[in-house]
Amino acid sequence: MSRRARCAIAAASITLASASCQDAARPVSSIGPTMSRIVDESAPLVLHIVSPQATDVDINYVPAVNPQLNHHYVWLDAAAPGNSKLFVFMPGTRNVPASWLLLEQEAARMGFAVIGLMYQNDVEVINACRANPDPDCSGDMRLEILDGIDRSRFVTVTPANGVFNRLTKLLTYLDRQYPDEGWSRFLQGGEPKWSQIVVSGQSQGSGEAALIGKLYHVDRVVMFSGPPEQRIPQEIDRWISIGATPAAKYFALYHDQDHVVAGIRVNLPAFDLARFGPPVQVELSAPPYDGTHILFTDLRPTLGYAQPNAHQSTARDNNTPIGPDGVPLLRDAWRYLLRSGTQGGK
Repeated sequence: MSRRARCAIAAASITLASASCQDAARPVSSIGPTMSRIVDESAPLVLHIVSPQATDVDINYVPAVNPQLNHHYVWLDAAAPGNSKLFVFMPGTRNVPASWLLLEQEAARMGFAVIGLMYQNDVEVINACRANPDPDCSGDMRLEILDGIDRSRFVTVTPANGVFNRLTKLLTYLDRQYPDEGWSRFLQGGEPKWSQIVVSGQSQGSGEAALIGKLYHVDRVVMFSGPPEQRIPQEIDRWISIGATPAAKYFALYHDQDHVVAGIRVNLPAFDLARFGPPVQVELSAPPYDGTHILFTDLRPTLGYAQPNAHQSTARDNNTPIGPDGVPLLRDAWRYLLRSGTQGGK
C-alpha cells in the first residue's frame, strides 16, 4: 500500500493536511484533475479524487478556506456486488468531503457507490435567515444552491456551480473515465437517476438533501445534525415538509447537546417522522432502534462539548467518537440510517 493510501484512511489524517500526509493535500494544479488508488488492502476501496473543474469548465467556485481541498471524493468497494445504489453526501457550511472519510468509506463497504460532493456552501443558511420574516428565506437560498437560479440575495450561485449540475457532470465524467465501474446506471436522460440515489448531508448539507427529497423521489434521505433552520423560534420554514419522497424514506441523527438542537427538534417532525416513534438514544439502544427514524446521541465528541463539536460529532472525522478498537462508536447508527429495511422503518 502506498504512503498516500495509508494517509487517506488514517484517523489522524482527517483534514488531509497533517505533517505526515502533506502529499495527500496538494493543490489541484499539482495533483491533476483526478487521483485514483486502492486505499485498504484488507477491505479494498477504490478512491477517485476529482476536481470539480475537471468535470465542467464552467464550474468556477473554489472555497476561500483550504482551496487545495476543493475535490469530490468518490469511493467504490471493488468486491461489492453491483453497487446498486449511489450514496451522495454533502458536508456542512465551509466543510469539504475530505473531512468525512469515515462515513464515506463505511457507506462504500456497505456496497454503495459513494460520492462526497464538493459544492458551494460558503454562506451559512441558518445565520443569513435568522429573524428574517420571510418564511421562504432559507428555502430560496437552498434551492439556489441546488439549481443556480437566482432567488436569494444572500447567495450567488450560477447554474454551473449548483449541486444538480455538479453531480450530473461528475457522474458523466466518471462514466467516461471509468466505464467499467457502472456510473451510467445513476444517470437517466442526462440527469441524476434519483430513484437509485441516497441523498445525505450534515447541517447545511442535510437541508440540501432534504430539499432534494422533496423535489424528487429518491431512494432515501439521511440527515446528520439538521436541518438546523430556526429563523424564528418554534416556527417551521415553508420548504420543510414532505414532497416527492415519502416520510418512510427520511432518517436523521443529531447530538443532544448540539448548539442548534432546538431548531433540529422542531424541524424533524415536520417531515412526518414522529409517526415512526420517538427519537431513540443510540448508545442506550441497539439496531433496529424500535424502528424509529430519528436517532440522537449524547456521546462525548472527540474534541469535547465546546461549540461546534457536538454539531459535527454525528459524522465528521475529527469529532465523531472513536472506540478503543478504532471503530466509530456511531457506526451501527450510520448503517441503520443508510439501509434499515427495504423502505426504512418498521
